Amino acid sequence: MAPDLRALTVLSQHHVPFVVIGGHAVNAHGVLRATEDTDVVWLRSRESEGNLLRALVAIEAHYIGNEIDPATGIERIYPVTEAFVRASRLMMLCTSVGFLDLFDYVPGFPHESASTIWESAMEIDGLPEMPPVSMALSS
Repeated sequence: MAPDLRALTVLSQHHVPFVVIGGHAVNAHGVLRATEDTDVVWLRSRESEGNLLRALVAIEAHYIGNEIDPATGIERIYPVTEAFVRASRLMMLCTSVGFLDLFDYVPGFPHESASTIWESAMEIDGLPEMPPVSMALSS
């Protein structure tokens, strides 16, 4: 079964600068790995924050809060807002097209700038993908 990459298409359509990481990137490099979400690193700027918010609204993105809904016994979900996008370095979201994790930093390499992998990304099937970690962070 082909991966559902609709979230990536929407990010591209809204001109959000991003690089695919995680399971989908591993799969694109020929190693089979099951994944339930889409992981991306995006380049934060005032313009990209606005573009990201519009993209997330288009896919009905919500984040899981800490408050428990007494009627269901599970955490409440909240729609993504401008304030949430501006304040969050990691956004773990549920959307109308699946789970989406957005990082404005390189997971596992907290001292590396997100631009490091952006500059070394390669395009696979029309989407920017992270090269193997040894290539991306060796310079």
